[in-house]
Amino acid sequence: MAGKAFEPPLARIREFVKSHGLPSGHDAGLLAAGLGMPAARLRGVASYFADQLQAPAGEVCAGTSCMLCGGKELHDAMQRRGASYRRVYCLGYCDRSPALLDSTRRPRFRGSAYCFASGGEGSGDPVLPDIRCHARMPVVTRRIGRGGAATLAAARESGAYEILARALKGSPAEVLAAMDHAGERGRGGAGFPTGKKWRSCAETPADRRYVIANGDEGDPGSFIDRVLMEADPHGVIEGMLLCGYAVGAAEGIVFVRSEYPQALAVMQAAVAEARNAGCIGTNILGSGFDFEITVIQGMGSYVCGEETALINALEGKRGEVRIRPPYPTEEGLHGCPTVINNVETLVNVPFIVADGGESYAALGSPGSKGTKALSLNRGFVRPGIVEVEFGTSLRQVIEDFGGGGRDGKPLAAVLLGGPMGNVLTPAEWDVPVCYEAMRARGIELGHGGLVAVPEDADFRALLEHWIRFMVDESCGKCVPCRLGSQCAANALNAGTSESTTRARLDELFAAMEQGSLCAFGRSIPRPMRQLVANFRDRIFGNPAGS
Repeated sequence: MAGKAFEPPLARIREFVKSHGLPSGHDAGLLAAGLGMPAARLRGVASYFADQLQAPAGEVCAGTSCMLCGGKELHDAMQRRGASYRRVYCLGYCDRSPALLDSTRRPRFRGSAYCFASGGEGSGDPVLPDIRCHARMPVVTRRIGRGGAATLAAARESGAYEILARALKGSPAEVLAAMDHAGERGRGGAGFPTGKKWRSCAETPADRRYVIANGDEGDPGSFIDRVLMEADPHGVIEGMLLCGYAVGAAEGIVFVRSEYPQALAVMQAAVAEARNAGCIGTNILGSGFDFEITVIQGMGSYVCGEETALINALEGKRGEVRIRPPYPTEEGLHGCPTVINNVETLVNVPFIVADGGESYAALGSPGSKGTKALSLNRGFVRPGIVEVEFGTSLRQVIEDFGGGGRDGKPLAAVLLGGPMGNVLTPAEWDVPVCYEAMRARGIELGHGGLVAVPEDADFRALLEHWIRFMVDESCGKCVPCRLGSQCAANALNAGTSESTTRARLDELFAAMEQGSLCAFGRSIPRPMRQLVANFRDRIFGNPAGS
C-alpha cells in the first residue's frame, strides 16, 4: 500500500500566519489543538522562521557573491524606490549577482535587477547558467548540460525512469550493492558514503521508513541543487524512488527552500506528472512497489539544511539541531529510520544503478569516486556550473575552467564551500578536488561553491558580512553560537585596538568551535580566522569599513 502523502504542520502554520498573522490567544489554542501540539510550541515555531516574521514586497540577495558584486547597492536602490524588500542569504543566482525576487517572486539579475530598481522592468535572463563538463562523461549535468529536461516527456527522451523499471525487476539488495560498489559520497558537505547510509536505514528494524531529498541548499555561492531541481526534477524523483525501493520506504519528501520559488513549482509539477504516469503511488510501473512523494516548502532558515534541524521543521518544531546519536537512519522523521540525501547526491543514483556502479566507480580518485559539480560565481571570467572528476586540480578549475578573475582583476582568494568552508589564497590552490586530500590540509569542499574574491575587495566588510550571517542564521539552541556570534559582531565594532579586537575574536571563535552543538557553530569560525590571518592589514587598517 502506498504511503499517505505527508501532511506538514509547516504548511498549515504558513497559511494561518499569511491570513491572520502570528497566532495568539484563542486562535493559537485552536490551531495548536488541530496540529496536536501545545500552544506554546506553536508560537515558538511560528516566530522562529524568517518567512513568518515579515511579508516583504520582494527579496534582495545578501549572499556572499551578491555582497561582493553590488547586493547592498541594489538593496539601497530598492529602498529609495520605497519598496519593502527584505535581504535574504542567497537566492541561488550567484553566477549573475546581484539578484532579487520581485513581488511576483520572479528572479531578476545584474543589469535587469538594477533597471528594475530604477523603476523599469528590465530584460529577462535565462534561468540556466552556463554549464560545462570536464569529466570523461557527464553524470550530474547529463541532462541540464543539454538545456534541461523539466517535463516528463523531455526527461523520458533522455532515459528517465528506465533504470527504475529495470531495478524494480530485481531486488532491493542489488540496488544497495550498486551503491556500495560505486563509492558515492554525499554531496551535502559531510561526504558520508551514500551506500553506508542507505544500508543503515534498511537494516534498522521498523514498520515505516522515509526518504527525504534535501533541497535546502543554503550555502551562499552554491546553486547546483537549484539548477537540478529546475532542470532535472525527474532525476531527483528517480533517485528517491530507487532509494525508497532499496531501503524499504514507502514515503518520500522533497524539502525545497523558500528562496527557490521556481524550483518549488517545477518539483511540484514533476511529482504530479510522475504520479499521473504511474511512476509514483501504488504499484509503480506494475512492480508492486508503492511510494508516495510530497513536496514541502521551507520557511527561511539556513540551519534547516542540517538534517536533524530539517526533520524538526517537518515535524512542526523549531528548526534546531538534535544531538546525535541516534542518527536519522536509525531514528529520524517521527522516530522512524530516515535517509536524507541532498539533491545532487540523488541525481547521481540512476547513473550508478544502471550498471551496478561500475561506470561511476571508474571515475574520480581512489578515495573520492565519481564527479563533482562546482558552482562558480560571477567573480570569475566564466561563471556557471563546472562538472569535474574528483582528483582535478583546484587551480585548474579556478584559472582554466573559470578563467580567473572577472574584468582582468587578479584574485586575492577564493571562498570554497560557503560560510562553513575555507578562504584559500593562490598559494593554496594546488590541491586536488578530493575529500581526503582536502581534509588532510584542513579544507572542506562543502557543496562545492566557489566565490572569487578580487584584490580590491573590502575585506572588513566581508568579515562583518560573515559574522552577521552567523548572528542572523543561528538556530539559537546553543549559547556559544547564539551569543558568541553577537559578541563577535560587537567586538569587531567596539573601536578597541587591533590587538585587543583580535584577541577577543580569537577567544570567541575558540568558544564557538569547541562548544557549539552542530557544524554551523563549529565550522563558521574557520573561514573567519583565515580571513583575519591572511588579510589582517586590510581588515584592521580600515576600521570604518569604507
